[in-house]
Parts: sequence; C-alpha cells; structure tokens
Amino acid sequence: MTSNFDPFSQNVTMRGADGTAFDVPVEGIDLFYQYCIRICINYGAQLGASIVLFVIVLLLTRPEKRFSAVFILNSLALLLNIGRLVCQVVYFTSQFVRFYAFFGGDFSEVPLSAYVDSVLGVVMMTLLLICIEASLVLQVQVVCTNLRRRYQHTLLVASVIVALVPIIFRFVYMVYNCRHIMYAKETLPINWLESATNVVITVSICFFCAVFIVKLGFAIRLRRRLGMSEFGPMRVVFIMGCQTMIIPAILSILQYIVSVPELASNIFSLVTISLPLSSLWAGVTLDQSSRGPASSSSRATFWKGLTFSNTTKSRQDSTVTYVSYPSSKSNTVCYAELSPAKQQQHPDPELVHGIAVERDISVYSHRKNEEEQV
Repeated sequence: MTSNFDPFSQNVTMRGADGTAFDVPVEGIDLFYQYCIRICINYGAQLGASIVLFVIVLLLTRPEKRFSAVFILNSLALLLNIGRLVCQVVYFTSQFVRFYAFFGGDFSEVPLSAYVDSVLGVVMMTLLLICIEASLVLQVQVVCTNLRRRYQHTLLVASVIVALVPIIFRFVYMVYNCRHIMYAKETLPINWLESATNVVITVSICFFCAVFIVKLGFAIRLRRRLGMSEFGPMRVVFIMGCQTMIIPAILSILQYIVSVPELASNIFSLVTISLPLSSLWAGVTLDQSSRGPASSSSRATFWKGLTFSNTTKSRQDSTVTYVSYPSSKSNTVCYAELSPAKQQQHPDPELVHGIAVERDISVYSHRKNEEEQV
C-alpha cells in the first residue's frame, strides 16, 4: 500500500442486477447523504413554521373574518404548503433514496406509493402557487379600491396577466416533472424550465408587492402630512410588502450563486407565511391603536384637517353626502350614507365620517329624496 493513498477518495465497487460491476466514489456517497440531511432540515423548518402559523391564524382570526376570500385563500395556501412539505419529507424515507437504487439507477423495487407521493408533492406545489397568485390579485384590488375605475380595470388586467404567466410555466413544468417521475428518468433535461419558472414566479411576487409598497407609501405619506404619524396597520402591510418582495428576490438570485439544496422552495413558504402574518399583525395594531388613549385625539385631528366646518347637523331621516372636484375635467363623486339607526349607535361623528383628500374639495349635503346634480 503506497503512502499517498487517500481512503476518503477511494471507490466502492458494486454489482448490478445483471452482474455488471460499477464503481461509486466515497465522496459521492458523502455528498448524497449530506444533501439528504440538509434538505430535510430545510423542509422541516418550513413545515414547522407553516403548522405553527396555521394554528395561530385559526386561533386569532375573528369569527366574522373566517368567511372572507382572503382568509380562505391564505388558509388553503398554508394547508397546501404543509401537504407538499410532508410529501417532500416522506420522499427521503422511501426506496428512491436507498443506496443501491440511487447509485445503480435500479428502481424496480420502489412501490407505487412512493411514485404517488412524489407526484402529489409536485401537484400540491402548483395548487399552492395558484392560491398565492389569487390571493395577491385579490389583495391588490382591495388596496387599490379607491382608484378611478379605469385605473382599477387596467391594474386588474395587468395583475391577472402577471399571475397567469407563472401559473402556466409551473403547470407545464408540473406535467414534464410528473412524467419523469413516473418513468424514473433524470430531470436534467428540464432544469432550464424549472429555472425559468422560478424567475417568473419571483418577478410576479415582486410586481404585486411593488404595487402594495407604492400605494401604501403614498397613503402613509398623506397620513404623515395630516399629523397621523403613529405606527398603524398601513405601516405593517408596508413592512411586510417590502419583506415579501426583497427576500424572495434575494433567494432567487442566491440559488444560482451558492450551493444550498432547494433554496427556491423557501420562496413559496416565505410568501405563504407572510400573507396571513401581515393580516394578523395589521389587525392587532389596529386594535391597539383603537383602544389607546390617543386614538380619539388622532381621529379629531384627522377630522379637523379634512373638514371646513366644526358644526354637525343631525337629521331624523337619512342623508346622502357626496364629494366632487369642481375644477377637474372628469369629476369624481364619492357617496357616504348614514341611517338614523347608525347615528344612534355611533354618537361620535368622528367614528362614522371620514374623507381623505389631497386637494380642495366641495362638500354638499342633501336629503335623500332630493335630486342630485353632479
């Protein structure tokens, strides 16, 4: 035996089913099991975070909010994320990762359940992406609901297109990936499709989060100009939007620079966790600000800065208030109706009125049975 022999780089000779001998390097064996350990740690961390947040969402969400579309989509996304992570973790306990089956390429003893588990994990990831994109489209429409109608329609069309592109890419990749799984083929020929899918998904997420940041940034700036500088729900959504946009982009770039197994998988879990987490944080912040002693004074400052009169007229019948821009070429009219029952429930007019503007307006009040000329 020579003195320069390195036992850590030697080869292990194995024989196939037909008796053909082949060599397996020890370094390849070490890398394979290190890969399995690292990726299971990654999946386990994502799985634990998703389960904990799902329980928190169920416990802290108000009963009246549990039937909203956003809550249903976010909860379904968390369940799908949990399901696909379980399938991916179970894969590393199946016969696919046996020593001889992996290095010899002999999957004859792999049961049908292992194939079903792998295919189910791929399908769940596609369904998860659909829920994420649908939730982002819905929340963008809610955030931008005070825009003009033509801007809303333009943004809706753009949002749907941006959401459909990654879904189509992911669906095509799912079909090819499932075909390779069922025939136990190498996935190297479709690696380019997986990379393109990750890129378009990252671009889509960044687009929606950029809309959140721009719209809420202008709203926060307006509130600061009106003297409302407290930490409120808008800033919470603004912070979470920045996080949801920046971190997935960083992870998408890092997967081509560093060697971290399944780094792109963290993008799905991060977005899935950030969407309901931002809603919970914003709701808690809103409750705290409404119960605080300074909430009434801040509402008073907000109301005085937006109205031209300090007098409030009470009427027995319902009134309709509309706001118009007389100097604009295309007048924008906003209506707010208050019934006598709601007036009795809310004696404080600051709790039931509120108009946010950035320029001079004219406010008119008429009885409901009168004709209104816009």
